[in-house]
Amino acid sequence: MDQKILDQFFRDLEALVNVDSGQDAPEGIRANAEFFKAEFDALGWITEMVDVGSTGPCLVVRNREAEYYDFFLTGHLDTVFPKGTTASRPYREEDGLIYGPGTCDMKAGCLTMLYAVKELPAEVLDRVNILMIFQPDEEIGSVYSKDLMCEWAKKCRICLVYEAAGNAKPWAHHCIQRRGAMRLGFRFHGVAGHAGNMLYNGAISAISEMAYWITRLDGLVSHEKNTTANVGIVKGGIGRNVVADTAEMEGEVRYELAEEYVKAKALLAELHQHAEAAGVRVEQTLEGETAAMVPTAETLAYVEFLSSLEKQVDREFVVFKRGGLSAANFVSQHLPICVDGMGPAGSGAHADTEYVVKDSVAPAIRLTAEAIRAVALEKTNN
Repeated sequence: MDQKILDQFFRDLEALVNVDSGQDAPEGIRANAEFFKAEFDALGWITEMVDVGSTGPCLVVRNREAEYYDFFLTGHLDTVFPKGTTASRPYREEDGLIYGPGTCDMKAGCLTMLYAVKELPAEVLDRVNILMIFQPDEEIGSVYSKDLMCEWAKKCRICLVYEAAGNAKPWAHHCIQRRGAMRLGFRFHGVAGHAGNMLYNGAISAISEMAYWITRLDGLVSHEKNTTANVGIVKGGIGRNVVADTAEMEGEVRYELAEEYVKAKALLAELHQHAEAAGVRVEQTLEGETAAMVPTAETLAYVEFLSSLEKQVDREFVVFKRGGLSAANFVSQHLPICVDGMGPAGSGAHADTEYVVKDSVAPAIRLTAEAIRAVALEKTNN
């Protein structure tokens, strides 16, 4: 890849990284969306800023109007970091790594989407229909953009998601399977009373019922089936000698197998019955589900094809499972092929150690460009 083009990539990445774009900085998310809009406007693509919620706009980009798109490329512009983070630790390069908030998660991936198509010749782009969406809210569960993205996904064949590839040398690791998640939040209502008289005063501890729920949820954990359960927030009580009449907890269950999802749902129903029998009223305060990303036969075949492209330049296309969530979890439910982790390799997402491997940028751009070229050639031959 031309060094001048790569140098411009890193200048663009520095500019994007040095803009605060957490959920408390929607103006920064919008500014980065406007950067990409200007770039695609200059290429003559169709661009539309869609205001989907308080976090900023979704940028929808297409190389032409079409009923069906060969490719759906997507990435998110938001980060998890609060305002002021870029001032305290801005973009920097050291020992072949690029550090800064949002470098691998996932501003480098978003730039890869742009640069992959930027240098493709007209004879390729004329034969391929491409859709791109840049999200403003992935880090809070795509609460505003999910419906829009799913509607577009139904019109597409291949989705490539530009979360960072895993930095497992010598090859970057990509992703075709992610666990599903159940987000849980409950408030427990018992009966307050003096702890010294709790055997006689009708007091019912909300904390005790909550503790029972926590231990039962912990029982879902299975290394063999790759199921985890975690209660991350607990609150309750006003004093050691007062039976607590309220308690709260928030947690999640993550699963790979559909049978484990069914098992978790059955356990929750059983826990509600236990609380009712104990005289504790349970109010659900947080609820949400994200489907598991499970590779289809078409996806597995496409991975073999991507592997053949990589072997042409003596690289391997390696895939592995991920426990975290991404847009791939829900868009994969609506189209035949979905591959995640297509961005440059990196690590340390959501931490101050976050980085992108500088030498992984050119291979990531090349792979996407070659995948698009291959579809153009396939259409030409057909």
